[in-house]
Amino acid sequence: MATIAEFTVPPRTLALGTLFQRFPEAALEIERVVPTGAAVLPYFWVEGVDGATACEFLESKAIFEDITLVDAIDGRTLFRCRFDTEDQGLLGPVVDSGVTLLSATGTEDGWTIHVRGDEQKAVAAFDTACRENGIAPTLVEMHDMGSAEKNRPVELTDHQREALVLAYERGYFDEPRAATLDEIAGELDISRQALASRLRRGYRTLVESSVLRTE
Repeated sequence: MATIAEFTVPPRTLALGTLFQRFPEAALEIERVVPTGAAVLPYFWVEGVDGATACEFLESKAIFEDITLVDAIDGRTLFRCRFDTEDQGLLGPVVDSGVTLLSATGTEDGWTIHVRGDEQKAVAAFDTACRENGIAPTLVEMHDMGSAEKNRPVELTDHQREALVLAYERGYFDEPRAATLDEIAGELDISRQALASRLRRGYRTLVESSVLRTE
């Protein structure tokens, strides 16, 4: 039976996590991964940092063979990159085990990933492949695909929860507003753009996990 599993891994587990060292306010979301022989070609979104600046930083890292800025929409920048499977950390076990990477979202706190295996043993093979490559993923939950949507938990990150709670406490959601994004961002010591990104991702997570789940 098809199985979906959620794991968490440290930020540097994926090569793209090097971005967090230079831009701790950044957030990444891998959209899809295309295996191409000995290399992988991930498409990913970056928020919280200027796209051209992120591109320049990633291009300076020898691990990446190619970085392409594909598009920029509403404060988010879409990239495509290429690097050898031997150097790309977690994505090698994804390719080797045959699981499908459904989502991978990362911040300086780490990555949350969801994978799907046609059978539960494929997820086990992924875990084994990770550990053979020096990666120790933490299994958060695993369930069959039929119950995945019904039982999906709220998955706010610590940063998203902190931003939402502070915005609520400061009256950002009041009418009229008692605080601005700039004021709240100042308290959190992050940029206005980074705060807006955290709030937007938090809204989306709450809607998907709470509102839509009840329909």
